[in-house]
Amino acid sequence: MAPFLMGVKWVIRADKDRKIKFCCVQSDTAELYLRACGLEREDVLHRILFVEGLNVYSQGSTAALRVLSHLPLPYSAFSALCVIPSPLRDGVYNYVAKRRYEWFGKADDYLVLQEKELLERFIDREELMSRDKDS
Repeated sequence: MAPFLMGVKWVIRADKDRKIKFCCVQSDTAELYLRACGLEREDVLHRILFVEGLNVYSQGSTAALRVLSHLPLPYSAFSALCVIPSPLRDGVYNYVAKRRYEWFGKADDYLVLQEKELLERFIDREELMSRDKDS
């Protein structure tokens, strides 16, 4: 989970306008979004899912670039990489995704609950907090 949390922390710090919200794929809240996209939880366990509206979503490298497009410059400039064919982009994305724990390590989900700035950006924060109290 460390790369996910590192990515979340990075996006939160870069997203000065607070445009992007997050949701843990394991949460009940996520199930609503997955169903609206016609996806199963297993479809997104190892890939980023970026939902922009009803039936408007992207996964993998396209999702990562869509996130960047909503951030201020210079980060949004990287969204221009969408011109690279998605099979090539997804190949690189999948390569990094398979090795992320080896490169970045693994951390506990609990870290998100310790940082109020992070928790406030999760649409499923009440669920996360209640899960923490039950532990």
